[in-house]
Amino acid sequence: MIEGRLAIVCSKTDPASMNIRSKLLEILDFKKTMDKVCNEEVYRLDDVFLVTIDHETIYADEIENLIKVNGVIFASRHAAESGMPAFLAHTPGNWTDQALYGGKPRSICIAMPIHLKKAVMSLERLRIEEGFTDWKCGLEVTHHGPYLNETPAMFIELGSTPKEWSNDKAAMVVAQAIAELLDVKNEGKVAVGFGGPHYAPQFNRIILNEDLAISHIIPKYAFPHVTEREIMLAIERSIVKPVIALIDWKGLKSDERQLVLNVCSKAGLQVRKV
Repeated sequence: MIEGRLAIVCSKTDPASMNIRSKLLEILDFKKTMDKVCNEEVYRLDDVFLVTIDHETIYADEIENLIKVNGVIFASRHAAESGMPAFLAHTPGNWTDQALYGGKPRSICIAMPIHLKKAVMSLERLRIEEGFTDWKCGLEVTHHGPYLNETPAMFIELGSTPKEWSNDKAAMVVAQAIAELLDVKNEGKVAVGFGGPHYAPQFNRIILNEDLAISHIIPKYAFPHVTEREIMLAIERSIVKPVIALIDWKGLKSDERQLVLNVCSKAGLQVRKV
């Protein structure tokens, strides 16, 4: 069993992931170890591991049986029908009975909200500095697998077509953003988000402009199937517990808003309309 503070997990089956991995090995002084995961070499930088798996990251539920760390950062491709070039980050998990892309139904990972905020802020700064001015950047809602029961996890992604996945300069942006996450402390004010679309414009504006991180976001499209249980999971499954509930007021129906308000009141959270 490999034990450390953080693990960066990449997939051999994912061209963007392997591109990001190669850039991490360029910019950070990782050393090869004698350990192997999925028969692949493991690299180490102090108490941070760089691990490669032989299957898609969204199906890597077993990773917490192979490594024991305080958090996993999955470096991954993002795919979208729009083909939109993008730098993105989010917490993995499924809100409903559907688990079409890994994980378990109605099960979410423990969020790393301070790391997520830092990832988005770093990606945004590097996006501008490196000339990717027409690329999207931000936090997505909580979605897809894997499901890790005890190990906090997040995704940082390069999207959204093979052209971007193979872009060395873009992969370097993601690698540099990951490098800036390695010394983040789990301290800060955290919110949980409800409502709105997948790319969460209201919530992105907040994390980029305010001293507030976001753990999970339950989007509008999940809400017809979301119960009090899932809302409580969104509040509870975070390294740093949220103290505020952000509600995209126009991005939810009145009965959905009332459900969120009732649960947040029970949990003792402040509520803020956005």
